Amino acid sequence: MNSDWHKEALQRFPQFIESIKRADNPFTVWIDLNAAFETAYAEDNEVLIRAIYDYAGWCCRQPSGTTAEDDLGTCVACCFFEHIPIVPKALHDMPRWWKLGDVVLMKEIFSYHAGPKGYAQILARFGEKDVRDIQRIEWVEDRG
Repeated sequence: MNSDWHKEALQRFPQFIESIKRADNPFTVWIDLNAAFETAYAEDNEVLIRAIYDYAGWCCRQPSGTTAEDDLGTCVACCFFEHIPIVPKALHDMPRWWKLGDVVLMKEIFSYHAGPKGYAQILARFGEKDVRDIQRIEWVEDRG
């Protein structure tokens, strides 16, 4: 794995520069970013929430690694995506960032910690009246 993930994280998150500098792999960075994501929702820090989602999108658009250990998409899925549904405010906000089709494709990831009931809550949230089609992240590069 090249170090683009490291350079990108340093540019996007100057507030976490010390912990990012110490990180020798993206898993460490994503564990810290997941904790920051939970805090950002608790504090309604919209700027940080968007920045973390944007970096996740960037990571997912990078070339696949040859193993799980050097694949940024796997890293983001394990250290970030799996945890989103267990943060109540983040679960409630998922339709703003995710397309329903992506949520369905990623059922195993979103169910990993939340379980079947948590996944059902995600799907139910997409059916609520206040869900709007805005600001969604493109998780993969459009090759069309």
